Amino acid sequence: MELDLKYALVITVVVFAVLIAYGIIVLAH
Repeated sequence: MELDLKYALVITVVVFAVLIAYGIIVLAH
């Protein structure tokens, strides 16, 4: 269960990182 929770946390962080990066790219242009 702890391993699943850790993976969920990692996926959430990655998703937020992608969204932030995408937002920065959009604003940069």
